[in-house]
Amino acid sequence: MNCWCGNADLVAFDADYLRCPRCETLVLRRMPREDVTAVGADEAGLYGKDYWFDHQEHDVGFPNITQRSRADLPERCVHWLRAVLKYKLPPARTLELGAAHGGFVALLRLAGFDSTGLELSPWIAEYARRTFDVPMLQGPVERQPLAPASFDLVAMMDVIEHLPDPIGTLGACVLLLKPDGVLLVQTPEYPQGHTIEQLRATGATFVQHLRPQEHLHLFSRKSARELMGRVGLPHVAFEPAMFAQYDQFFAASRHAPLTHTSDAQRAALESTPNGRLAGAMLDLADSRDYFKRECEARLKVIEVLDAEVKRLQGQPR
Repeated sequence: MNCWCGNADLVAFDADYLRCPRCETLVLRRMPREDVTAVGADEAGLYGKDYWFDHQEHDVGFPNITQRSRADLPERCVHWLRAVLKYKLPPARTLELGAAHGGFVALLRLAGFDSTGLELSPWIAEYARRTFDVPMLQGPVERQPLAPASFDLVAMMDVIEHLPDPIGTLGACVLLLKPDGVLLVQTPEYPQGHTIEQLRATGATFVQHLRPQEHLHLFSRKSARELMGRVGLPHVAFEPAMFAQYDQFFAASRHAPLTHTSDAQRAALESTPNGRLAGAMLDLADSRDYFKRECEARLKVIEVLDAEVKRLQGQPR
């Protein structure tokens, strides 16, 4: 077996994964024989309707897609919107692969972007259309009738770890990007060089992503950079991940991208009525984050004062 990078000298990681010592990717030992991107009208494929309900709830312990369509909007969708605005301002054209319920596509459209989503499952694509009234493509991106160099940004959140052929799929996405286009990626981060024993000993939450039924490649930052360079996007800028304890989040491009100030972002949002609503969601998230930080800071002060009182009273801490 070869790693996506071409290296055949892989070493054991655990019962399900091999490690590539050259690029630091974890590679599934037994790749699926069937085409995992094929779902079809009968929803029989790996990423059909059951994946978003029974698998997510019972195998992984995550909310199903109906619950996520409510919970994701004020949290991860807002977080992703901040990153998009840093690199592209509306009315840029965007495509999200693995758009799921379509909430992020809807938020981007509210902010003024010309946004489209893509899903493998016909049922899920239709669910997104019904739920958020967003344009959705269905099927692998390689088979879509999309014009080359027609998108300002392509987003792939929790997608590349599922790809049987990362270079092929990402190469198809790069062809869709304009010369100054940006690929925005979120994916689990394998802590480079760590053994499974070390990860388990430290309680690393990354081990939750060792899911041989769906995660075919798990990338370190080193291998993520190398993968981006291999498909023609050598400039990689890592952004804060919402779940930094196990994820990495980055923007990749052909050339060093221009970034937009917070004032420019705000002006772009306030140029339309709907954009103002999207801006209000960002403000609300800022207030929530500020309140959380304040509570944490005050709790630390209380803990210090409590320890000092106990010291003065001669009590054990």
